[in-house]
Amino acid sequence: MNLTRHTVDTAVVEFVRLGQRVSLNFTVPIRNRATFDAVMAAAQGGNNFDPDQVARTIDTLFGEAMKVEFGAEGSAVLYIEVPFTTSQRLDATAVDSGEKYTALQRQDYARRVIEWARAMRADEITVQQHPATEAPVVGKPGENPYRIRVWWD
Repeated sequence: MNLTRHTVDTAVVEFVRLGQRVSLNFTVPIRNRATFDAVMAAAQGGNNFDPDQVARTIDTLFGEAMKVEFGAEGSAVLYIEVPFTTSQRLDATAVDSGEKYTALQRQDYARRVIEWARAMRADEITVQQHPATEAPVVGKPGENPYRIRVWWD
C-alpha cells in the first residue's frame, strides 16, 4: 500500500473500530499523522484516556517517532519507538541524510514523550531499552531508550 503522509489509511481506522468491539488486546501500526488523527477520532475514550486530547497534544512527537502503534491491553495503549537516525522518523523525507542520533538526543526525545504521557494522565509509562532488557525502565528514559509504552487503565 502506497499512502502519502497526508492520506488516511481507512483500513487502519476500521481495524481499530472493529478491534475495540471484539478484543481487549490488539495493536496496529500507524504510519502517518492523518491516520493517527482519524484513529483518535474513532477511538473509544475511557478512564483517563481522552483520544481527542491525545490527538490535539501529541504535536511533533508523532513525526519524530520511528514507529507508533495504537491498540488495547485491557484499555488504550500507545507504543512509540525512538529512532536511531533522522531517516527513520515518520516525518522523514526522501532526501533525509540519515544522521545518527546521539544517546543524549534519544534520551531527550524519550523524556519529552514521557512528559507528554504524564500530561495525558497515563497510568503506566515504561521504556524498553536497546538492546532489549528483561525489565523495562519505569517513568524515565533510561540509558538507551527504544520503545515507550503509554497505557491508560
